[in-house]
Amino acid sequence: MQRRQDVRAFFVFVAALFITSSAWAQSAQNPPAPTNGPLVLERIHDPWVLAPDFKVTDLDDRTGELAGAYGGRLLGDTLLIGGAAYWLANDERDFKMTYGGVLVGWQSHEFGRIRFGGRGLTGFGRATLGVDAAPLRGITPLAPAGRGDIRFGVTDPRVPAPQLPAQTIRARFAATDDFFVVEPQANVSVRITNGIGVSCGASYRQTANANWLRDRLNGPSASLAVQFGF
Repeated sequence: MQRRQDVRAFFVFVAALFITSSAWAQSAQNPPAPTNGPLVLERIHDPWVLAPDFKVTDLDDRTGELAGAYGGRLLGDTLLIGGAAYWLANDERDFKMTYGGVLVGWQSHEFGRIRFGGRGLTGFGRATLGVDAAPLRGITPLAPAGRGDIRFGVTDPRVPAPQLPAQTIRARFAATDDFFVVEPQANVSVRITNGIGVSCGASYRQTANANWLRDRLNGPSASLAVQFGF
């Protein structure tokens, strides 16, 4: 009798073990579906940017003031693609320059209200600067007609004209050149409000293909801009 009860208990134990194993295998093959969290929509910030820009530059060993502006689309709030143009504000006939072109820049994400970045301008321009001609030495000015008897309207050639000392003549003219320009710049921007910021930077203007003026057009600049669409 005791043996029969032991056999029955054994079969109950095996059946329970089998049922438990089958349930575990089925749950492993069909894992529960994950619970989905809330859907988050984030707007991509690609504002248009416009900034009046003022530069103080070294041009031909003289200090010049450049007025201008840059603008474009700020992609992903970091990559700026647009254009820029500048012109020399000094009102002198032999001290003029205008240039502009495509502008590509990058700026970091905000650290508080501050951003760091850089940009570069590539384009064309035109400049007018004074050029000194080679001095002409030993030039004797024209002397007045020799004194003497006038016969039938002709001065008597036998009477010598007074001799004047030789002089050096200097000449200066304005030369105009078209040129290719590349201007890299590093800048720091500060956000004043959500849509307005102030940017200051330092750049260097490198020119090429100028026939007359050549490297006289190269020089560093310091800039200050008010940027709308920050």
